[in-house]
Amino acid sequence: MHGEKAERTRIAGFRICAILWVCFLVACTAELPAPVDVLSAADAVSGWQAEGDHAIYDPDTLFDFMNGAADLYLTYGFEELAVGQYTNAVGTALQVEVYRVTTDADAYGLFAYNSYGEPTDVGVDGELDGGARLAFWQDRTFVQIVARNEVDNAALRAFGAAVALALPKGGDRPSLVKALPAEGMQPGSARFFRQKMALDNLLWLGPEDMLGLGTDTEGVLAHYEIDGQGMDLMLVAFPDAPRAEAAHSGLRGTGLENLVAADVKGSTLGAVFCPVDKGQAKELLDKAMTALR
Repeated sequence: MHGEKAERTRIAGFRICAILWVCFLVACTAELPAPVDVLSAADAVSGWQAEGDHAIYDPDTLFDFMNGAADLYLTYGFEELAVGQYTNAVGTALQVEVYRVTTDADAYGLFAYNSYGEPTDVGVDGELDGGARLAFWQDRTFVQIVARNEVDNAALRAFGAAVALALPKGGDRPSLVKALPAEGMQPGSARFFRQKMALDNLLWLGPEDMLGLGTDTEGVLAHYEIDGQGMDLMLVAFPDAPRAEAAHSGLRGTGLENLVAADVKGSTLGAVFCPVDKGQAKELLDKAMTALR
């Protein structure tokens, strides 16, 4: 009897483990919902009605939605966008945009590139520009809700919460962002980029791509204020050390007056730009390079 009971217990335990394992595999392999399906969660926000069908854009049609900025968004691994228009009973209108990109890092990059507003507890790094806009990123998705006329903040939060709930929780920030020294860094100043077009709008290094940036590179630029001195720290991770060394040589060869410190660690290039005080710039760069894995 004791042997049969032990065997039944063993089999039951095995079945429970098997069920848990299947659930784990399903959770790991489940595909992300399409942006339009995520957007449909906003249709349930009380007091608001969707105006017509939701619009969907891919890399070939994104220019139809944002002619002046589509190229920039494509540098962040853009895959698909769903856009919905909503109005309430008094005619207030807002637009919900759900962008799907290739990686969590790219979603963070799009969010940070468009960052402005005050922190709010929606999604990852949610921010609110009162009465006008709410934005956040989550997993491989960047979301922004933009009011076409002034709207109550509660409505912006309601739309943001509904969309966030339809997405996988959390998101992995770029490793370079995690390596940035915290002391002196200005809140919200960290910007992620991959290609020259994105960097040009953050820091102009000249017309030529002397760094050799591309879809296989990751870069971050952040602004610091240390003892009253403003400076920009740039880190760029390359696929291999030779490309990092070539970028270092190219950067040094530009003759930029505000380039005060530059170094390479493994396959990562680091540089600090500021008008004066090379000592503080070198100290900041050393902290960042030490934090790299």
